[in-house]
Amino acid sequence: MNCLICNSEKLIFIDTIVSDFVMARIAPEIKDNYKTQLCFCEECSFAFYSYRLNEKEELKLYYHYRDEEYQRLRELSEYWYTKKINNLINKDIFALEEQKKIIKKILKDNCINNIEIALDYGGNEGRTFWDELGTKEKYVFDISGLKTVEGVINISNYEDLKNHSYSFIMCNMLFEHLSNPISVMKKLSTIGGNDTVYYIEVPSENPFLKGNKFSIARHLELVLNPNYNLLRLAKYYFKTRKEPFMPMKEHINFFTVESLKKMIELNGFKVIDIQENPEKSVLGTTIVLSALFKKQ
Repeated sequence: MNCLICNSEKLIFIDTIVSDFVMARIAPEIKDNYKTQLCFCEECSFAFYSYRLNEKEELKLYYHYRDEEYQRLRELSEYWYTKKINNLINKDIFALEEQKKIIKKILKDNCINNIEIALDYGGNEGRTFWDELGTKEKYVFDISGLKTVEGVINISNYEDLKNHSYSFIMCNMLFEHLSNPISVMKKLSTIGGNDTVYYIEVPSENPFLKGNKFSIARHLELVLNPNYNLLRLAKYYFKTRKEPFMPMKEHINFFTVESLKKMIELNGFKVIDIQENPEKSVLGTTIVLSALFKKQ
């Protein structure tokens, strides 16, 4: 196996499995969890799982994302994921405003304004837009089946994306979920023009490196957060002690500044700026990477 980003053969492997929740969504009829490996590229520092979801499995996993059935199934194996947690995530206006603030910052820092036609690729309901982002037209492309908010036009067919000339294309918290990130980079290149400004936001995390969200400090933050049920957290903790290292959940790719930059540049783009910022939500603080780029 080679690195999905830079194609290097210098990989480190840790044996693990696909998580109970993901199995329940993509293959409920299968009794034993699929085996997989957590891989780390020594060349570009990208980490990923060797098992890649096919298109049908992706649709099963993300269809009606975070609805009642999604929450019910997830709580069966991830005991902390209660109805309260699901509702907080779905209605987290604070996190949404934090995300907008980070996008506004990188655009301002690089003197980018007058964005008339904007697309949120993988943007669920399209809540990340604000008035000045897409002053003429706002579009969202998403597979979840969620209804878009007022003023945002949903595009569900990839071919239809090519019918518009976008000033700005953003992908927020999408690439950590993708089975084939390079394929999506090529699609983004196809639907955008030479003057299109692109934006990607991903969590800054890597289970093979120190100081990331998988650290003890991160887990302490969860314990101290009043929105979590401590008994359920403890029950889940002891469950994970019996499992292989980091079973594969929704995040199947883990980025660093280096690997994100490499992915952009190897696919015909030039980086304008990459920033690392804390992004707060009702469930805690996540460090995110924000990349601004254009075609070469």
